[in-house]
Amino acid sequence: MNDCKYGYDSKGNVLRLSLLRSPEWPDPHADEGHHEFTYSIFPHPGTWRDAQTVRRGYELNYPLLASAAEKHSGSLPAAHSFLRVDQDNVIVTAIKRAEDGDDFVVRFYEWAGKAGDVHLHFAASVQSATDANLIEKPGTPLSVRENEIIVPTKSFEIRTVAIRLARQEKPQ
Repeated sequence: MNDCKYGYDSKGNVLRLSLLRSPEWPDPHADEGHHEFTYSIFPHPGTWRDAQTVRRGYELNYPLLASAAEKHSGSLPAAHSFLRVDQDNVIVTAIKRAEDGDDFVVRFYEWAGKAGDVHLHFAASVQSATDANLIEKPGTPLSVRENEIIVPTKSFEIRTVAIRLARQEKPQ
């Protein structure tokens, strides 16, 4: 696994990772200078799916970033999750506000070739959810139960879901 190199291959018992390409065209000075990269060997039993290699690659490339905050009052518990996905074969790639309106958009994809229902669990109640395309145009309504959305997902499919959370009463 690596964080920025795309030139790799295997033949027999040999693994290769090309660190620099040094092409002369279109830029004769490409790949010159100081380079930093991370690579790791990830031995595992079974198949790449069994080992969740895609998930491990995301963990390498998108490490958890923590920031310290001063203690302050608030209604959330010390540990809190905005969104939980139970399926190991799904990677959430974005959670954001919709480009238009107050909805949230969740984008995920199924990486292991296992079609099925993906269950998105939210900390807050969900008012409504619709399938959306990559430019967030809403489509078919999705099944919602309290704080859970059920998203039928095909093998290797990228899904975008527009979500409207129920309004929470603010404590006075």
